[in-house]
Amino acid sequence: MIKILLVEDNQAKLKAVLTGLFQVHGVGEDCIHKARDVQEAKLRLKSEHYDLMILDISIPLTSDLDPNPEGGNLLLDEILVRDIYNKPREVIGLTAFSEVKLSSDARFANELWSVLHYSATSDDWLHQIQRKIRHIIANKETAAPTNLYTADVCLLTALYRPELTAVLGLPWGWEPLTIENDPTEYFLGSFSTKNERMSIVAACAPRMGMPAAAVLAMKMIMTFKPKYIVMTGITAGVENKVNLGDIIAADPSWDYGSGKRTSGEDGSVFESAPHQLGLDNLVRGKLQKFSRDAQQLNSIRLGWPIGNQKLLTLHVGPLASGASVLEDPEITESIQGQHRKLLGVEMEAYGVFAAASEAPYPQPSVIVLKSVCDFANADKNDGHQEYASYTSAKVFQLFAEQYL
Repeated sequence: MIKILLVEDNQAKLKAVLTGLFQVHGVGEDCIHKARDVQEAKLRLKSEHYDLMILDISIPLTSDLDPNPEGGNLLLDEILVRDIYNKPREVIGLTAFSEVKLSSDARFANELWSVLHYSATSDDWLHQIQRKIRHIIANKETAAPTNLYTADVCLLTALYRPELTAVLGLPWGWEPLTIENDPTEYFLGSFSTKNERMSIVAACAPRMGMPAAAVLAMKMIMTFKPKYIVMTGITAGVENKVNLGDIIAADPSWDYGSGKRTSGEDGSVFESAPHQLGLDNLVRGKLQKFSRDAQQLNSIRLGWPIGNQKLLTLHVGPLASGASVLEDPEITESIQGQHRKLLGVEMEAYGVFAAASEAPYPQPSVIVLKSVCDFANADKNDGHQEYASYTSAKVFQLFAEQYL
């Protein structure tokens, strides 16, 4: 089905365009979304993918303002440079003013798009739009499907139990999802935010570590085209900086084993060269706001059936990734030399960030929420893994439902 965004504030012109669109076989009411100003169009483009945008050049910036002769061009400039918008496949400019068409022609031609001159006494402009739509429909019908499934959020964990099982314990109506020729076991769910209903797909990597996490993250990105790629689960924490059960939102993340090892007079020397990747600014701001909600965090602690747990804190800060499970505090101390504010050490986060940073546009925002289950020392055991898996999953639930 073709999806069209019609950005038009003039009622007579809007009616004429709609009448012409409905004359094309395959175009119905459900194919067309309308926006009457730039602000409304931007909201549409944040949440939807369109095959065609028909754009009135002289459009108000907001509903309370008069039409702006450059409104359409300003919208076009913004959606082309900012990744928060889904760029339409095709754009047709439409204006009744010859001088506006003349000033906009070069801007549209730059993207191999065109501006048409609207006239109430001629149908030439309408026939061109109809031909474009028929071409798009024919192309969609003959093209092989490249993406049969989509999801707003993709979530992965490193372990099935207790990490993925904690996620599947969230009240999001999980059902198994099988993708043909894909060995990964997926689960499909959905949740409500303040503004919309969002879909989510969850899966577990075949093994721990950055390579497996990166491969699964990229596979989910390519298969489901999510807005967010999320990882929850457990991590080792830096003692005296975090408590058992505390959640660390990775920002930044890096591979602490990246660098060069040489030999010298004092023996083997490791010269680190970490490449750090961090949160999207908007996501970081939302997480920081959520981290100050002590009541919500305490509700998570009180929801665990075993009492006497310490008060929970959501930390937004450095989380390093490496290839090994650590039980040596000296190694953890050496990693702190790479970032003095280090909060934890685990095995996957950087792989997820790296996969998203190299994915095709539009790239998803990354959120890694790992909860502290030990302190990577001789006292390390599995006694707090279930609690930590629970707190990371519940923090994501509350954050997703209230902030995404």
